[in-house]
Amino acid sequence: MNLSATMAPEDYATIVSNLQSAVCLNVARRVACPAHDSKLWSDVAPRNYSIWRILWKILIVIVSIFYVLLPPYPPKLFRKLVFCCPQKGRYYYLIAVKGNTRRACFKASEADGYDHLSICLPQMIRPKIRAVDVFYHLLRCKVFTLPYDEKHKICAMELYCEQSIRWLHRDKNRKRLRSPNLIIFSQPNSSDLGCCLMMDPNFADIADFLQCDLLIFDYPGYGVSEGTTNEKNVYAAIEAVMKYAMEQLGYPQEKIILIGFSLGTAAMVHVAEIYKVAALVLIAPFTSFFRIACRRPSVVRPWFDMFPSLEKSKKIVSPTLICHGEKDYIVGHEHGVQLKDTIPDCELHLLKHASHQGIFCEREMWDRVEQFLGSRVGITRAWIEHLQSESEILDNPVSASSEIRMSRERSAVIEMEQGSN
Repeated sequence: MNLSATMAPEDYATIVSNLQSAVCLNVARRVACPAHDSKLWSDVAPRNYSIWRILWKILIVIVSIFYVLLPPYPPKLFRKLVFCCPQKGRYYYLIAVKGNTRRACFKASEADGYDHLSICLPQMIRPKIRAVDVFYHLLRCKVFTLPYDEKHKICAMELYCEQSIRWLHRDKNRKRLRSPNLIIFSQPNSSDLGCCLMMDPNFADIADFLQCDLLIFDYPGYGVSEGTTNEKNVYAAIEAVMKYAMEQLGYPQEKIILIGFSLGTAAMVHVAEIYKVAALVLIAPFTSFFRIACRRPSVVRPWFDMFPSLEKSKKIVSPTLICHGEKDYIVGHEHGVQLKDTIPDCELHLLKHASHQGIFCEREMWDRVEQFLGSRVGITRAWIEHLQSESEILDNPVSASSEIRMSRERSAVIEMEQGSN
């Protein structure tokens, strides 16, 4: 088993022991990690559905229809149709530590008063799974809770890119431990932080590829984040995250990059309407939810519509890249074209064979994002200036550029070797 060059063997042992200790951690409502004793997905035999199970599923469908249609008030109807929150605790929960006390938290407020928070992925505690990459990624995460109104908090997370770990964190003389630019990522519907940590590419892959630290968060009602899931609270949450990045992390708005995917594009458009950021990247965006339903990206929106990105995009002045798949049958690429025509400084990249879900896994799309950020933000140049401003470790810009380029080439070779194996 080959560990990452930047990961010590004792680090792997530490995080494995921490996760394994969570197996025996009981909470009031249930055992924290029931997946530990279950079979692996490949070991599960095909299910034989009985007549009672079929009737039960039919009953669930009928109840779901009544849930959506009652009460018959358009805004509430639309909200129930739009948002699909994952089951709490299914993909992740928090482990709060204070002294010798450990607690599993399924709500952000349950972590109040504890000194340290860590994220636990139930899938990673399965006895036969040893995903070294994800273990290493968890070591780079800093989990915290963030209030977005007077009563509720959301769960957010900082993730350091590999460049920050290699060049900043391991040099004790450096005072600035974060990348020169920060990416705030807003995820799609039906997913939370735990789900996105297990997908491909995951948060760490994105951070390493784009050479920027990541700041990610869960929408209200998603994961352990509290509150009602609606348009107002989503906007309030992303505004709180943006203020945290500027006030607590010390990033000016000109150094912040916004990336949103699907539902996340609405949150990013809202922030870009308020702040002039370094760059805005929208992956599979939409003009509004009503326009998705009626398949007309520029139709006049009714009063009960949600997330009017088309109207908000008129005030965006930041450099923008829109990536959309031509095989997207959920949100047609016409939405991306309409937004491109509305945003003044905008580029559109259409992927011929990409679907709505599949576009996120397309290497062509991420190459285009890297090219766009390289030309409009200058991330490599920012790293050179960032390192030279702290010390004289790098002799000149040429050597710095060569070191960064060689690092990227080594990473590419490792990826090719892993793919061939």
